[in-house]
Amino acid sequence: MLILDCAILPLDLSLFHHGSPALTNLSHSIDTKTTTTLSFFGLSLGVIIGVGALSGDDQGRVNLLFLLLVFAFLPVLSLIISLILASLKMNGITGVIVNSPLWPKDLSPTQFKFKFGPQRRLWMFFQSQVFSLAFALGSILVYLALLLGTDVNFVWRSTLLEATDLLPALNLISAPWLFWHDAQPSLQLLQLSQNSRIAGQASAYSENWWQFILAAQLSYNLLPRVFLLLIARWQYIATTGASNKHTSQECAPTQDAHSLDNFPVLANIVYTLPGRYQLLDWSRSPIHCQSFITISFGKPVVQTELSPLGLIEIANGGRPTSIVVLVKSWNAPLGELKDILATLSGAESKYILPLDWGESTVNVPSPVHLKEWQRFAATLSNWEILQPGEHS
Repeated sequence: MLILDCAILPLDLSLFHHGSPALTNLSHSIDTKTTTTLSFFGLSLGVIIGVGALSGDDQGRVNLLFLLLVFAFLPVLSLIISLILASLKMNGITGVIVNSPLWPKDLSPTQFKFKFGPQRRLWMFFQSQVFSLAFALGSILVYLALLLGTDVNFVWRSTLLEATDLLPALNLISAPWLFWHDAQPSLQLLQLSQNSRIAGQASAYSENWWQFILAAQLSYNLLPRVFLLLIARWQYIATTGASNKHTSQECAPTQDAHSLDNFPVLANIVYTLPGRYQLLDWSRSPIHCQSFITISFGKPVVQTELSPLGLIEIANGGRPTSIVVLVKSWNAPLGELKDILATLSGAESKYILPLDWGESTVNVPSPVHLKEWQRFAATLSNWEILQPGEHS
């Protein structure tokens, strides 16, 4: 959760206008720092897991089937999940990392308006590929280092499988590198490796598996991630460039540099509701906050927790009903929320209600936070900002 620092209040708000040089330079700095941080984290994790998978026993014997699980099956599964989440417009593990409490707040992707919607999802997908590629590089580097510095002996054991059962699966796995003859499995190699647990037998043959494992890492881990990284970077740069160009054209000043036309569009603020309303809680508000809303606007017809997991049906009962979405004012608006609000229809009026609450009190948002939510609501169709009390 991103908490905006109140120290920015004295600053000129025009510096944070979407498309301005200050925001562009700051966002580029965040992109670079985030990419570097995720790369280091992914590389370190790849090294740690690689060392754990290749450590073997006291005689240097490494389980071949376990290596295939770590270096081939799991990377392919991760790749498929990443593509599925991207097609569903959902964040992967990188989204969990950068939005976790442990992630530095000054590197959060939700701090800037240009991260909303498709741009933010493409940014997250690109960073996911950065993290995964760094992980692949770390595991390959530690694999090559251990091959150079230690005597790795590859073995495999199974209670149910014989060499003849395992060979077809390995032939299928090695199909992408048919041109690499020394990295192809064979029945003889499988039989010798299975028996290499017997002292002094066929250790030289079992060592030939290193080329097969290296080819599997290149084919199912490194190269696919390089390909996806290039695609993700191209999509992100193309979308960001087109958006910046469109924004620059729309926001080109036609009056004096200090005219109102240079400021971003803000949604209207209203202080009363036209009648019945349905409260959608995006913030899991406490009881005293819900009581404050009831006192300020009356009791809602329906109160529902709003989440990205399902669509909300507007319970109007044949009578005009407004939608009020309760949000934490100190949290920056998220792209997921924008996608959900864009799908809500069937209501007479639609409002976003930013509030600031503590353990026992409820307050109106600070001016900076309120303007941020006004800018967010202005990007949606027919949405306004709702606030308690009279306009002062």
